[in-house]
Parts: sequence; C-alpha cells; structure tokens
Amino acid sequence: MVLWRYNQLDPFRDTLPKFEHIEVSGLSFHRAKGLEADYTILLDVSEGDYGVPSRIEDDELLNLVMPRPETFEFAEERRLFYVALTSATRGVFLLTNSREPSRYIRELSEIAGDSLRFETIDGDPLHQCPKCRIGQLIERKGRDNSKFLGCNQFPECDHTEKQHGTV
Repeated sequence: MVLWRYNQLDPFRDTLPKFEHIEVSGLSFHRAKGLEADYTILLDVSEGDYGVPSRIEDDELLNLVMPRPETFEFAEERRLFYVALTSATRGVFLLTNSREPSRYIRELSEIAGDSLRFETIDGDPLHQCPKCRIGQLIERKGRDNSKFLGCNQFPECDHTEKQHGTV
C-alpha cells in the first residue's frame, strides 16, 4: 500500500501500477485508517507545507467548534502519521527529501535504533549521522583539501568524523 498525506499528491492519478505477483493500492493517510497491508510505502515524509507534519493551518471556523485546542504540537498530524505507519504488518518504507526529513524520522530513529535503516532509492546503505539521527554522513573537503565525513544537515548539524581508509 502506497500512502501520501494529501489527495492532490496522488502519484498514480487513478491508474495503479500492475505487477504479476504484487497487489498495489494507493490512498491518502486519512483513507488508510483501519486498513492493513504487508508493506506500506509512505511518500514525502519531509518537512514543509504539504509534508509530514503538514504546516497548513486549520480553518479558523474549525477551531471554533473543536472541543479544546491541542497543547501538544502537531498532535493531530502525529496521530495521522501513526495511522499510516502502523498500517503495515511486515515493513514500512519512508521516502523523504534528504535535506528536509520530517521531525518524525528523528523520533523514530531514537526509538528504533539499529532496527531502522537508511538507504538510497536504489537500496544502497547510507551512513546515518549519530548526532542528529536524520542526516547522513557524506564526504566533504576541508580548507586544506583534506577529506572528512560531515553531516548533510550542516549548518543545523555540525557533526564530522575522520574518513576511514584515507591516506
């Protein structure tokens, strides 16, 4: 099951891909409530207006009829993400913009530890930053042309490591 936050982000546009031995379905997070699949793929788990959590403000009229305002930041968005995340019985794949991953990825990383793997779209492993837990360590060049590993979330995260195996 492929899931996305908003209907206008539907990558299939009512035409689901066909595979010989795999049944594919696609829904918004809201429509997936109560449904299960062996595997789910959550699209665009990134920060931003249409990301996860969404930054689009609720309608002021809606706020007037709500019983009481939430005190926990993005509480409803967090519940909705949990619904999408827990719809898988065997595994979940989160696709994100590596420069602006969702804050929820950091939280999941802290909870899951080594059970969470970061990979490229091709399945190659990424070296997760141990400091911020959402960035990846990539090769950088110092002012003296020396090579080191630095977090791709710089300047928000300034973690660096010596590169192993360099001369």
